[in-house]
Amino acid sequence: MDIFGRCRKEARFMRKIDLSPEAYNDLEGIKERLNTEFGEATENKILKSIVKDMKRLEKYPETDIKLFERFGIITDYKCIYSNKNYIFYRIEDKYIRIIRIIDARRDFMYILFGIHMISDEGEDYWENEDRED
Repeated sequence: MDIFGRCRKEARFMRKIDLSPEAYNDLEGIKERLNTEFGEATENKILKSIVKDMKRLEKYPETDIKLFERFGIITDYKCIYSNKNYIFYRIEDKYIRIIRIIDARRDFMYILFGIHMISDEGEDYWENEDRED
């Protein structure tokens, strides 16, 4: 089989992007926040870039951060970073299912799995000599 036949065969099996309802709501929230804070031009530019990054997963679904390898969480979720957001997804038979799109400043481990990665203690905790340990 020549290289073009191989490429055509791979293209037939490319998975399509599918947004979960939560991911759709996340995208709408990002759109609203960007429009409010930065205006329509910036909103359009960033959303276009996020969508482009998601579409790239159709061709290259394994270009990711594997949560199991990075954090030791047993899950089939993977993620990519796009414009200060983490895009969490799962590879399924026919789809790349976008699970959530979460602002990188938020505690995504808590949002997804109920595990706190950000301490509830303030910075002054370590400066307070009268604390009870």
